[in-house]
Amino acid sequence: MNPIVKAEEIIPIKDGYYLDFHDEFEGDTLDRTKWTDYYLPHWTSNPQNAKGNIRLEDGKLVEYIDKDQKPWAPELDGTVRSSAIMSFNKNWIHNFSGSSTLKSNQKEWTGYVTTYGYFEIRAKFSNVSGGGHQAWWMVGMQNDTNNWFDSKQTGEIDIIETFFSKPNTWRLATFGWNDPFFQTTNWFIQEEQAPASDLTEQYHTYGLDWSPGSLKFYFDGELYKELNQAPDYPMGTILNIYTDAGSGKANNVYPKEWSIDYFRVYKRKDGYSLPTRSLVNRETSEALYIEENSDKVLLTTDEKKRQKWKLIPKGEYFIVQNVSTGEYLHIENQKDYLEHGNIPETYWSAQWKIEKFDAYVRFVNRWKPNKVIHIENNLGYVEVEELHQGAWRGQWLIENV
Repeated sequence: MNPIVKAEEIIPIKDGYYLDFHDEFEGDTLDRTKWTDYYLPHWTSNPQNAKGNIRLEDGKLVEYIDKDQKPWAPELDGTVRSSAIMSFNKNWIHNFSGSSTLKSNQKEWTGYVTTYGYFEIRAKFSNVSGGGHQAWWMVGMQNDTNNWFDSKQTGEIDIIETFFSKPNTWRLATFGWNDPFFQTTNWFIQEEQAPASDLTEQYHTYGLDWSPGSLKFYFDGELYKELNQAPDYPMGTILNIYTDAGSGKANNVYPKEWSIDYFRVYKRKDGYSLPTRSLVNRETSEALYIEENSDKVLLTTDEKKRQKWKLIPKGEYFIVQNVSTGEYLHIENQKDYLEHGNIPETYWSAQWKIEKFDAYVRFVNRWKPNKVIHIENNLGYVEVEELHQGAWRGQWLIENV
């Protein structure tokens, strides 16, 4: 990275990216155009209890919990105490208890929510040994509906969820909640020794590179862990410190605090659009295309007839979408040929697992795992039946176009 100079800070330039949002936590007070210091206040009948203890000192944000701090939401979260800042405020977000009613009605406010980017903080962990944890996490903004239970945009990414009792570990977690596509194999949790052993003594950088179908976690600029799944909707950010909350009963060491030097978000200069593809059979070099007057998927060697497709990641699977019509490839009507049409993306009949063979792939249907896309019988259209893995007529080259 190369530096760009601001009055208060030298902020690195990330090659191929631009700086989209940041807070260097300079000054004496929290920037309330970017953050609120109330933690999920819609889940407590006394929102004042959700107001966190924070201070800004020496260009750092310090979040802390005092011995006499009250539980933030005793009716739903028991003895848990929390001090947090959030980049949003919105009813129904993160219904951790499954409550059917809000405890207080909140005015919606947005400081910063976004989809995709490289996110980074520089932080020093708490050294109080036990009874809580520090966290940096992101939650879906549920823009598809105005309540939790009907929303499918409920994903959660925990970039940091490290217990005080395990100060030199890095605990990562992801949860789909209601999101049918972001399930990460029955939810993903990883807790391992961090690449360094001084997390409570020195500042280190923690990063998340979030792009379509991919989450990459970084420690001090080095890739640490990668998941081949990702939410595809706007998410907001929470930075906070807890006692209890599944991380053990609080000990008597106070204040409990952690320190954050900065929060930055970079975006790719070339954006995050999915590439357009041509799907070409390995043996015949025929490409897929569709016509309005046929529900079959056809084949051509004519470059002018070739059509563009997008492979849209949906958890472990992909939806294959025609760029011109927006239609999906599917087998909903269980015919012996591949269909195209407008059906819900949640239908398993339109979701495909991609199996790799050298430079080629096979498309295996999620709903009917014995059904693969192929042209074995040379019928002039694409078939969907069982076919052995090594058959070239069931293997496809994905070309960028």
